[in-house]
Amino acid sequence: MSDDFYEILGVDKKATQDEIKKAYRELALKYHPDRNSGKDAEEKFKKINEAYAVLSNEDKRRQYDSYGPEQFNRQYSEEDIFRNFNINDIFKEMGFNVDFGNGRFSYGAGGQQGGGDIAYGLKLSFIEAAKGADKTIEIKHVSRCKHCNGTGGEPGSKVVKCSICRGAGRVRRTVNTFFGAMQTVTICNDCGGTGSFYEKKCKECRGKGGIVANEKVDIKIPEGVKDGMRLKLDGMGDYSKEGSGDMYLEIQVAKDKIFEREGDDIHAHIEIPFYIAILGGSVNVPTLDGPKEVNISQGTQPGSNIRLKNKGIRRIGSNYYGDEIITINVEIPKSLSSDEEAEIKKFKELRENKTQDKKRFNFF
Repeated sequence: MSDDFYEILGVDKKATQDEIKKAYRELALKYHPDRNSGKDAEEKFKKINEAYAVLSNEDKRRQYDSYGPEQFNRQYSEEDIFRNFNINDIFKEMGFNVDFGNGRFSYGAGGQQGGGDIAYGLKLSFIEAAKGADKTIEIKHVSRCKHCNGTGGEPGSKVVKCSICRGAGRVRRTVNTFFGAMQTVTICNDCGGTGSFYEKKCKECRGKGGIVANEKVDIKIPEGVKDGMRLKLDGMGDYSKEGSGDMYLEIQVAKDKIFEREGDDIHAHIEIPFYIAILGGSVNVPTLDGPKEVNISQGTQPGSNIRLKNKGIRRIGSNYYGDEIITINVEIPKSLSSDEEAEIKKFKELRENKTQDKKRFNFF
């Protein structure tokens, strides 16, 4: 049984083009080659594109709805489905920058010329997110070609006008298909949309101006970033002769064994001996800056809280700090020595006698 294109994209059969585009964008980001490897992911990505190639085109969609999945796939080949469907152009319109020729996939501002934006998932510890950190990461992106300095031309080569687009940078094509006549305006492949090119292309980047490479980048993470936050790093995306794209750091904060975050406040639990809870005293509590000595009041009850002002997390872009809230748990010993047991019994007797005296006093 053939796969249903609507089910592949997770949309209703009455879905609008905006809903189809939104679903496709989310799935394309999730399954694109930079984030997945293996045949299963490749096949999933291919099916997503196949579904969108049909459902995003009103004529193809009408044919698909009319014939149904099985009949449509028997009648139309993969070549028919993808005819006049330029994945690179489609992705650029939606905010992606794709070059399947070199295995690159990134996303950026829709419809703009220039290098694409890229995303990088950065894992941080709780302390790194709270206090900030200097990190060195390795990214795979299109970097400026050193041989031609990003121009795309072999050093010393002359600039000539493109004879295909006559300097316009775009070409218009009309193709007759079984869906009818389709007219498209695409970027000129010969000049890459510039309208001109170097007489001799750079032997290293083949005229693109950039080369896919792994590059180490030093970045500074500000205090107070949260899990799921995205940080924009200007100009650190894919290089293009029209301008470099940006890089978006997708922050992933690991859970901590001690601290939990709630807004700008942090929470922690400590256990104190029962005698300190009764008598009071001082104990060390964990903070983001290391252990800190605090006073415990006499008669502190289990579940009581201690608030440490300005010991929480700094709010990004301000000098405001949240608080740290310490929850007190009272530790009850599971076993006692004979001496300890004797002392506890004395305490018990004192408390009982005090209670009895109080009752007699109240009686008279």
